[in-house]
Amino acid sequence: MRLYWIVLLFVLLAVGVFVVLPAFAPQVTSQEIIRSSEVTVGDTLCLVNQSELALPFYEYALQVNSTDPVVLKKKGEALIKCGKIGDANVVYTQILSQNKDDTDALVRQGDILVKSGDLNGGVQYYDAALAVNPRNAPVWLKKGDALLVMSMLETEKLKASAKTLALQPGSANYKASSNDQLVTMDSYKKAVESYQKAQELDPKLALIVSTRLLSATQNQIQSYQDILQSF
Repeated sequence: MRLYWIVLLFVLLAVGVFVVLPAFAPQVTSQEIIRSSEVTVGDTLCLVNQSELALPFYEYALQVNSTDPVVLKKKGEALIKCGKIGDANVVYTQILSQNKDDTDALVRQGDILVKSGDLNGGVQYYDAALAVNPRNAPVWLKKGDALLVMSMLETEKLKASAKTLALQPGSANYKASSNDQLVTMDSYKKAVESYQKAQELDPKLALIVSTRLLSATQNQIQSYQDILQSF
């Protein structure tokens, strides 16, 4: 019932746009008024966690201008909240085809790839966004997170390999390949560098960074201890 009244209120506000805008801005076209109304209703529905219901309104708004990056981004956000990652990817791809340096779209594409398990791909998009705006602390943090997860997964891979080889004859002489060790260390080093950059740009992130690094370090130490205990 609460949702009903909230939506009704904003629908009335949206309808009011048809009355108010022509009076104060006669140069505004009817199509622009329709777009604003549809977007207002869509934003309201997203605000009350009804992203699925918001999508048709963003679609209606895009009928006025199918390449409107503002509405496309709103649609992309709604799709992500609905769990429609593939559809969101299509939307952000469209935005980037119009403007390859749109940092919002670059970051969202990175987020989508990271959520899909493509950590390397996600980092590449974060790097592209940072090339446009290198002072974006939240993106440095996202990059650090992705690299840290990569490092932890690589460490787990080493641990699994050690356990497998420990069951084989002659395993006492096992040593993780220098290449595997370097890959793991390189990801961790890059994660630390990204976190440091994020913290440098926004000191308020210090607690978040220190907590994540402490957890990751403990995880790596435990993993290396597990590897040693395999023999």
